Amino acid sequence: AVLTMLALGACASAPVELVALPPAPAAQASPTSTGETLLVRDVSLPAYLDGFPVVVARTGSALVVSRNTEWAERPSIGATRVLRDALSERLGPSRVLIAGDGRIPDADLTVEFLALDPHPGTLQLDARWSFSCTSRRGGAAGRTYLVVSMHRASAEATAAAMSEALARLADVLAATPTECRPFADDLARRGR
Repeated sequence: AVLTMLALGACASAPVELVALPPAPAAQASPTSTGETLLVRDVSLPAYLDGFPVVVARTGSALVVSRNTEWAERPSIGATRVLRDALSERLGPSRVLIAGDGRIPDADLTVEFLALDPHPGTLQLDARWSFSCTSRRGGAAGRTYLVVSMHRASAEATAAAMSEALARLADVLAATPTECRPFADDLARRGR
């Protein structure tokens, strides 16, 4: 029994370290508290990025995964949280709603990441996004491609570069007019 325990102890690997996405870098300008309210839907990531192994580099179709580090949360959940917080900082906390807060948003934001990939020296973001108006048809849609510098191929550097890319995407989205009328104005106009 002692020999079995020693053999199992020798085979045990080092504990896995966990890494989480840090908060997005601060906004350059002060937020505006007036304007449309926005609900950020859960973002979607390619399946190869939305697992717990941390992809630290990609060359063509070959992925390099960190050996001893995993994500502390599913990357799609972390990316949604960081993007929502970055938008809240840029637009004002009263304008970015969370699910279940009871208010009806003026627009829903949907983001599909086609890539959020670390490459040698950079992290590349490619995202399709759309604002859908609540009170009427319409909205805005687009596609954003960004490249962020990454100093080394590590889990921590990947997490920091992802947060930087999400902050820059938040800058683009905050500057995009949604073309949506405030839901409360639409109700008042209809006499409800």
